[in-house]
Amino acid sequence: MSRSWAVRAAAVLAAPTIAVLGSATPAFAADTWVSLVNSQTAVASMQHVDDGDYFRVYDKLADGHGARGYLYHYASPVDMTLVATKYNGSGAGTYTQFQYDVWELNTYAIRVCSVDGSEDTSPGPCSPFRNFTE
Repeated sequence: MSRSWAVRAAAVLAAPTIAVLGSATPAFAADTWVSLVNSQTAVASMQHVDDGDYFRVYDKLADGHGARGYLYHYASPVDMTLVATKYNGSGAGTYTQFQYDVWELNTYAIRVCSVDGSEDTSPGPCSPFRNFTE
């Protein structure tokens, strides 16, 4: 029996085992990011950490403003509901986080805005919305 034939036979026999083992591992989606950029400078960012469903709100710039992250759930293609928000007033280079269990096959959106304190009800400027599904 030649070596190349033996290698091919081993590969054919191993394929079903590899397919079964490979399909048993869970699939994880990548983290989702959105950033507020002003004059090519990152001001604030928000991240959905898929492993554990954590949401982090980053303040990226020492400009005297804080950052607020928003998490929305789409009840329908045109009906978006705010389900969580988190303020970061800790200063540039920091993040705050919260946890929210997002459900499979549901659509969510994140957005981050510059705010003047935790009670600022008219945030702006804001990043675009970034949609994601679990």
